[in-house]
Amino acid sequence: MHNELSVNTLKKKIVFIVEHSLIKGYYPLERTAILAKLLNTEENIYIFLKQTGPEAIEIFTDLQLSPILFDNYDELKMQIRNLEPDLIVQDGKDTLIEHIEQLRPYCKTIVHFDDFGEGGQLADCNIVALYEEMRENTAQNILAGTYAFAVKDTLKTIAEERVSNELSNPPHIVVAYEDGDENNLTYRTLRHLTQLQIPLKITVAIDREYRHSVEDLQMMVLSRRNTKIFKDDQALEKLLQEADIVICNANYTPYKVATVGIPCITAAQNERELNNAFPREHNGFIHLGLGRKMKQSNIQNAVMELLLHEARRERAVRKQFELEITDNNDVLKSLLLDFAYERHNMVPL
Repeated sequence: MHNELSVNTLKKKIVFIVEHSLIKGYYPLERTAILAKLLNTEENIYIFLKQTGPEAIEIFTDLQLSPILFDNYDELKMQIRNLEPDLIVQDGKDTLIEHIEQLRPYCKTIVHFDDFGEGGQLADCNIVALYEEMRENTAQNILAGTYAFAVKDTLKTIAEERVSNELSNPPHIVVAYEDGDENNLTYRTLRHLTQLQIPLKITVAIDREYRHSVEDLQMMVLSRRNTKIFKDDQALEKLLQEADIVICNANYTPYKVATVGIPCITAAQNERELNNAFPREHNGFIHLGLGRKMKQSNIQNAVMELLLHEARRERAVRKQFELEITDNNDVLKSLLLDFAYERHNMVPL
C-alpha cells in the first residue's frame, strides 16, 4: 500500500481542457482523447469537457476515464485550483486572455493546441498543426509543424491495409467536406463532378456536422450512375479504405488523408482554412484555393490530372508518406511529458 501511494505521488497530474468549436469541428476532441489515452498509462490524467451535447461525450467512450463536464470558466477554475496540476493542455475553441489568467495561478505550465485567440499568446507553448506560411513575426511560444496532428489508431490500420494505389474500375472519388461545410462546397463539388462525361464512382460523405439539405444532394445523385451519399458520424474514415481520390476541405481533413496516403484535392471552406499551409503541392495535395470561388474547369482539370497520370498520383502519395504522420503520437507524447516534467526548451522538432 505504501509503495502504491509513493508511485502515485511521483506521477504528474496532467489536465486536458477541451471544447467543441464550429470552425475546427470535432477533431480537437479526438486529439484530446488520443493524447489522454497515450499518457494515462504513465501519469494521472483528467479531462475537462465544456458541455456541448452527447456527440462530444461519445468521442471519449473508448477511454477508461470519463470527461468531467463544466459549464463556465469560474467553475473550471475551482476544479483546477483543487487539483493543482503540473500541466494543462487546452484544445478546441480559441481562448481569451481572461481564460488563461484565471487558470495560471494554479498551474505552472500551460500548453495549447491550434489556439488563434489572444489567450494563445499567454500559453507557455502553442502547438500548431493549422500553421500558415512562416512569417517574420511568429510568436515566440509557437511550435508549428505536421507533428501536431495526433493520429487515431483506425487511420493507422487503414494505412497498413491499403495495399495498392491502382485505380479502381471505375475510379472512386470520395467528396468529404468536414467541420460543417458552411458554404455547401459538397453540393458545388458534386455538381461540377456530375458534368464530367467519364465513368466514375462518386461517394459523398455526410457527417453530423453537415448543415445543409441532404435532399438537394439526393436529387443530383439520382441523375448519375454509381453516385451515392454515405451518411455516418465517421463517414470519411469509413470510406478511406476504398477511395482513389479524396476531395475535401483544408482544415484537419488533409492530415487524415495523408496518414493513409491517397491523392487529394483540397478547397478551403473559409478564409482561415485558405491560410493553412499544410494541404499544398509540396506535401502532395492539389489545392484549389477558396471553395466558394472554385471554377468548374479547375476542379475537373485537377481530377483529370490525377486520373490520367499515374506518376502524378504516385508522387502525391510519396510526398504524403514522407511526412511520417503515423509517428506523430510518439512525438507529441514525449513533448507533453517534457512540459509536465519541465524538461522543455522550446526548440521546434
